[in-house]
Amino acid sequence: MVLAAAARFVPRIVVTAGGAGICGVVVLLAMAALVVGPGMSTLEVPIGPMGSVMPFALDSLAVSFLLLLFLVMPCADTAPLPLAAMAVTVLAGNGLALAVGLLLLGGAASLRPAAFAVVCLTVALALAGPSTDFAVMRAAPPDGWRAATVLLLVLAGAGAMSRVNAVVATYLVLRVLFDLCGVGQPLWWGVPLLLAGAGIAVIGSLRGALAETLHEVLSLCSLNQFGMVAMGLGVAQFARADDLPSVASNALAAAWLALVCHVLCRTLLLRCATAVESGAGTRRLDRLGGLLHHMPITAGCCLLGLFTIAALPPGLGFAALWLLFHSLLVAARVGDLGVQLLIVGAVALTGLSIGLAALASVRLFGVVFVGRPRTPRAAAPEEAPRPVQLVLGGLAASSGVLGLLPALALVPAVGWTHAAASGQWLALRAGAEAPGYSPLAVAVLAALAVFAVLRVLRRPGEERREPAWSGGFAAPPPWLPFGDPATQFGPASFIEPLRRLLALLPSAVAMRNRLVRWRDSLLHVAAALVTR
Repeated sequence: MVLAAAARFVPRIVVTAGGAGICGVVVLLAMAALVVGPGMSTLEVPIGPMGSVMPFALDSLAVSFLLLLFLVMPCADTAPLPLAAMAVTVLAGNGLALAVGLLLLGGAASLRPAAFAVVCLTVALALAGPSTDFAVMRAAPPDGWRAATVLLLVLAGAGAMSRVNAVVATYLVLRVLFDLCGVGQPLWWGVPLLLAGAGIAVIGSLRGALAETLHEVLSLCSLNQFGMVAMGLGVAQFARADDLPSVASNALAAAWLALVCHVLCRTLLLRCATAVESGAGTRRLDRLGGLLHHMPITAGCCLLGLFTIAALPPGLGFAALWLLFHSLLVAARVGDLGVQLLIVGAVALTGLSIGLAALASVRLFGVVFVGRPRTPRAAAPEEAPRPVQLVLGGLAASSGVLGLLPALALVPAVGWTHAAASGQWLALRAGAEAPGYSPLAVAVLAALAVFAVLRVLRRPGEERREPAWSGGFAAPPPWLPFGDPATQFGPASFIEPLRRLLALLPSAVAMRNRLVRWRDSLLHVAAALVTR
């Protein structure tokens, strides 16, 4: 907060260096708490009305989120005040500290959703117990109608905070619903989380596939992983209600991996989009093209981020998807027929969202980085500055390492996911006897396949060069040095089949309504004939 106040009076580099130093200290302290082991440390700060204190508590859940936030958020060029607000929110030990952290995080730009979340959470905590102190609430979790009301209010508040920060929204759900409300909650608590996750994944991927600007495509496609986070939490609620601790552990581990992938890849891709806009002068897809040769570092980092967020093996997103599918398949055996049908529908929607995310990724990389320039400005872009390249390379390297060693990403969350028995350093396992997933083996096989294909393509003989991603793009005439952009695939033509498919939906709905009206008319006529 001191850095935020001094930002107007000191150079930006001083504020950046000071923020990086504070983030490094927080990360070191969180790692030290992680090494020490489970337990809770409480600090009471005399802030508030006369004689009152504001407690801050550090446990395994807070440690994992502090590591995630303070390792990745500085790379997104986050200001010091939001970082301090995140720390206050994660370390909050009662409702007052939580409300202060959320309001500080919202700030002036996002005050309305933050205030709405504070109101919802304040009412929820008031209904949950006689005191807003988290230690008292853990001793007497809510039940009955109060528990159901707490669930709806927490989900509403977390949904509002997801517009401000998805990591904090996930933390609110975990802290209140999984920590403070105990394990004795009914099975249906997982239904809204599962439905919301499936809807977020599909709608986000679909809108990302149809978007027309870089930032919009990348921001919406990352919602696919955030939807998987909500689905993992829903499956964990199913498993906790049916007393399946191993399934709950796998579901929570899948949610954590998807959250790490969401934060890491979203930060990487948005930084790549900013670098492209700065180097090529625009963020519109239909005015970009052929940036691969002039911006190879940005293109490579963006490709790795798109590969990971599309849940392709051996990326981190696929590791989260693998654990989530195992949890869904096991959870489908519990509950009645309605719950089983709901889980089957969630599996189908997850597969649809993955396909749409892959479509959006291929479309973006093919249109922006491959092919030929569509404008003179895009024909001579400038690579990102060296500091930005270092940030992009660090984020991409972190994503690649965690994709090859997903068990490493689970280490900070072992204390609350209890996923130590489900993973090894070189493989993930959903159970003692279940088949595992080894990203390194998949990477080696993929590398061998690529090497074999390249050897076949480079065999001795006649060589012929063709432009990549040409799509019928003719050779440029003298009066059009960049060619005619209308003769190569663009962002609109690439998704034309998807647009036509979506255009059929209103027609199908209208046809269904017409058939229903005909059926009702026939039934009315038949009833009239019978009465006569």
